[in-house]
Amino acid sequence: MADRLKNKVAIITGASRGIGAKSAEIFAQEGAAVAVWDVLEERGHTVVNSIIENNGRAFFCRCDVTSNDQIEQALDQTISNLGIPNVLFNNAGIAVVGEIEEISEEEWDHQYAVNVKSIYLVSRVVIPNMRQIGGGSIINMASESAYVGFPMHPAYTSSKAAVVHLSRSMAVRYASESIRVNSLCPGTIDTELLQEFLDQQENGDAVKKEIEDMHPLGIGTSEDIAWAAVYLASDESKYMTGAPMLVEGGILSL
Repeated sequence: MADRLKNKVAIITGASRGIGAKSAEIFAQEGAAVAVWDVLEERGHTVVNSIIENNGRAFFCRCDVTSNDQIEQALDQTISNLGIPNVLFNNAGIAVVGEIEEISEEEWDHQYAVNVKSIYLVSRVVIPNMRQIGGGSIINMASESAYVGFPMHPAYTSSKAAVVHLSRSMAVRYASESIRVNSLCPGTIDTELLQEFLDQQENGDAVKKEIEDMHPLGIGTSEDIAWAAVYLASDESKYMTGAPMLVEGGILSL
């Protein structure tokens, strides 16, 4: 076990699968005690059990990050079992597919509730605790989509652009209290979220090839993003705040 995150207590939302699960695994390998927050209980416990079997520290909290009551309960459980968090990775997210004329108002609101409002809800209860221990690092999951106007994802792309600017605002406010806030902007990553999108297409294989060709380095892996999150969580990035960290396979260089 390495020690880049030694003595860190990290909350990772949406950590039962994909980037969140891989981040929980690698955070624990790097010495952090990890609170896995998710609504997928069985899978969340699987992530935690795997970490514990590999001599790491982890705890599962069932939490809908759009519910303030559940967030407060999950934070209490985290502090009781692992300690006060000095790392928060707001990773939970969904992707609603459909053009402006196709998406219902309910779908639009749910997209923003999970991708944007949850960052506000979780951060506002975690920050006072970070303040008590002298600071911390908050990582907000954005996307390459904050910078690219994918036509079938207006709700998703606009929500991720909001995350980038929310992170900047938070960074300016809390820098004086040694609380750093950065956004993480992955390219297209080979996760279940991607597969769910492809399954909705008439020719998923062709769409996947098109997406792959848009990225000079191809489609990425969850591990690619997890290591970037480790850097932002660690003291190695102590002079970095308010920054969108682009890990997008080169798509924005085209």
